Amino acid sequence: MVKLYKVVVLMGVLLASSLAGAQAAVQGKIAVLDPQLAIISTDEAQKRLKSLDAQPDFDANKKSLDKMKKEYEDMVKTLQKDVATLSPEQKEAQGKKLEGKRSDMEFVARKLQASQQDLLQNLMQEMEPKFKKVVSDLIKSDNIGLLLDARAVMHVDNSFNITSKVTEQLNKAN
Repeated sequence: MVKLYKVVVLMGVLLASSLAGAQAAVQGKIAVLDPQLAIISTDEAQKRLKSLDAQPDFDANKKSLDKMKKEYEDMVKTLQKDVATLSPEQKEAQGKKLEGKRSDMEFVARKLQASQQDLLQNLMQEMEPKFKKVVSDLIKSDNIGLLLDARAVMHVDNSFNITSKVTEQLNKAN
């Protein structure tokens, strides 16, 4: 996650440094870009995510998580149904079982998320040179004087967002 943040910050610095100054911001148009979304939306990223899903360990963890979720939901329903008839000790024991199941689910979910984040982080690093070139070319061709990170903007009309253009260009570059 730290590396991903560094890549995003580096991209932001690159974008900011490409501005010719305050004059350019006034003369050019303003646009926003979500660098992470642009890269994650590429055909290559989607292909790699699908291949990750097909890996035996990842698939087994997903199935395990789904099974645990179902078991957890069943345990909660049973506890809710029987809560009036259970002794305090039984309620406590059921609560501990639920907590254990929830902890197991969180552990597996973190493993799955870590695998996805590793894959996406590697992809972002690989695509960084292409991304920089695509963004630089779009800045020139679209006469963009100010480019902002879409995640840092509170409101933007969709016509200012060039994320899909960047994704499109990255797909062509691959």
